[in-house]
Amino acid sequence: MNSGKYKAINARQRVIHPLLVTSCSLLIFTLMLFFTFCSYGGAQVAQKKSIAPEKRIGDLEKEVMKLQREVDIFNLDALPEYLTLCDKKIPIYREDVRERFEREFFQLLENKGLLTIVVKRYLKYLNMINEEIQKMSLPSDLVYLAVTESYLNPRSVSKANAAGMWQFIKETGKREGLYVSDNIDERYNMKKATRSALTHLKKLYGEFGDWLIAMAAYNAGAGRLREAIENQNTRDFFELFLPQETERYIFRIMALKEIILNRERYGIKIDEKDLYKPVQIYEILIETDKEIHVSILSKCMDVPFKTFRDNNLHLKKYRLPRGLYSINVPYEKWETFLKRLKEYPYISVIREK
Repeated sequence: MNSGKYKAINARQRVIHPLLVTSCSLLIFTLMLFFTFCSYGGAQVAQKKSIAPEKRIGDLEKEVMKLQREVDIFNLDALPEYLTLCDKKIPIYREDVRERFEREFFQLLENKGLLTIVVKRYLKYLNMINEEIQKMSLPSDLVYLAVTESYLNPRSVSKANAAGMWQFIKETGKREGLYVSDNIDERYNMKKATRSALTHLKKLYGEFGDWLIAMAAYNAGAGRLREAIENQNTRDFFELFLPQETERYIFRIMALKEIILNRERYGIKIDEKDLYKPVQIYEILIETDKEIHVSILSKCMDVPFKTFRDNNLHLKKYRLPRGLYSINVPYEKWETFLKRLKEYPYISVIREK
């Protein structure tokens, strides 16, 4: 997304966010404290020699700077003048659209800790997801749908039992080629679930011809979008009356994209040394002629069992019946895995991806 130009909004259109009021109050209180200290603090400091004046003033200055940064984040003059999602321009200049965007935008900014984790996960999984997006020639912004669905937590499970990074329900997952059984649940297979989600989105776009409506259908179901379009006589997402969760869902995708791509502007600064290691996994399809313990596979990869399971969340049991299995191998371990697998004649490599 472009860095965008930013303009002032008419004062009558401004909405003062509750956190802005709190931050301003804290700022005023801190400044009063600061000046009171400067005016009258000398005698008191003399009585409390344990706290040096320079240190106390320095601490107050740091607090003022911190509060100022928080206030700046909620300055409505700093909102983007325009946004795009999947190459579609968002009419942010419209009062109703801006209001809906601000609801998601400001609520997200209230939780800086969560956003820090989301940004770090985004950079961790971005290459893996983008690789699949590029293979299918789809818009790169679809990654933000996954961010919105699960905050890129591969183990995420919703109250409705939607599972994995892309939050598939069982029926949809099976329909898009994911195997779900007592032993295997490929909704948790990061690579395979990503391909299935993109395939599903591509079908929805093929039907509706609009990425915003396709993403809304991903959330609410294609049937509900068909019904809305038929009865409301419009195919413009911004003019459709949809379930509130679905309407908010699209604006949350927009808000997360804006915050992630312009994170430093919104006070999220992460040192490179603190980033998570990017996920690079190699897919290998194996067939076993008899039941095996999954620890054999982790040993062949030469990784701890937890590392093996983190990359293969779809394998639910310790023992795998005979059959075909898609295995995710850390990229730096795939040669080792293939070499050691030859020690087990009852396990065959069917395909490398």
